[in-house]
Amino acid sequence: MSDATLGPSAYIVLGLLGGCGGGTSYDLKRWADTSVGYFWTFPRSQLYAEPQRLADLGLLEAQQEDSGRRRRVYTVTPAGRAVLRAWLDTPAGQPELRDEGLLKLFFSAQATPGTVGRLAAGQLELHQQRLAIYETIAASGGGSHMTGQDPLDMGLLYERASVAFWRTVLDGQPSGRSS
Repeated sequence: MSDATLGPSAYIVLGLLGGCGGGTSYDLKRWADTSVGYFWTFPRSQLYAEPQRLADLGLLEAQQEDSGRRRRVYTVTPAGRAVLRAWLDTPAGQPELRDEGLLKLFFSAQATPGTVGRLAAGQLELHQQRLAIYETIAASGGGSHMTGQDPLDMGLLYERASVAFWRTVLDGQPSGRSS
């Protein structure tokens, strides 16, 4: 099987199930919301479709409950673990930053008066809220077993830098760039 057929959501499914020992699509959504969902955005609906596709590829095994809601519980197969390990051993690509606030700030010269201040105030509040979440997770010892310490540290650094940046924009201070 070619790794080209697998996208990030496939590796999220493999990694979450591999780390937790198996679960349902609903479990995947819960786990993603409290772990990788903080730094990787994707439609959560993929967590309902992707497991069956990976099972069809032989990377997951599915066991359906005989009664009740008849949920499918997925576990990673040896082939799935091998694919996940191969992906983990491959260098990561160029980082991608998709920040709508920065995009709007870039085009703000075309905006009405007061737009930048409102944008900065809104972005400052959003980043302060996320920073508070990360600080709570860090204070609790890193949260659940699904929260890796290194991504949490990066999240804290990113949110602190974002808070400082948007405060500077809101205060109308020079950007600090040399002319």
